[in-house]
Amino acid sequence: NPDNPAEDTFLQLIGSARRFLYITTPYFIPDENIMRALCIAGDGGVDVRLMMPGIPDHKFAYQVAQSYFPELTEHGVKIYTYTPGLIHGKTVMVDREAAFIGSVNMDFRSFQLHFECGTLLYGVPAIETLLEDMDGIMEKSRQVTRADWEHRPLLHRVLGGLLRPFAMWM
Repeated sequence: NPDNPAEDTFLQLIGSARRFLYITTPYFIPDENIMRALCIAGDGGVDVRLMMPGIPDHKFAYQVAQSYFPELTEHGVKIYTYTPGLIHGKTVMVDREAAFIGSVNMDFRSFQLHFECGTLLYGVPAIETLLEDMDGIMEKSRQVTRADWEHRPLLHRVLGGLLRPFAMWM
């Protein structure tokens, strides 16, 4: 899909964040553009929070997602895992002004292979309701720290990096 409206929308939302950027996704396998945008936002002082499942439904895809955590946290991105289990929402919230809700994951399959859909909200009361939901998710989540990453089993630390080239099929 050479025209990539979902990824373009996400990049515009990420780039427009000035105060905070909250993201929920069950599958996080970002391409270079998404990674760069998230790192720039984090370096620029935006409160970037990525919320993911505490118990994933696709173990290998989750290992790949975790392989991105060290770079993100180095750039100030906060990562939360939802302790009750699977979080399957796909949302992006920017500065209480704009939000995206839909079926789009932050991965190659959603951006390039599937025909995903979503709704872009701007300046509507539903954004406050979404923010309340995201705050509730964070209350039931645990923030991932560098120490967490370093204390994972060696196999898990290595596996994510080894699986990255195959991520488009996950």
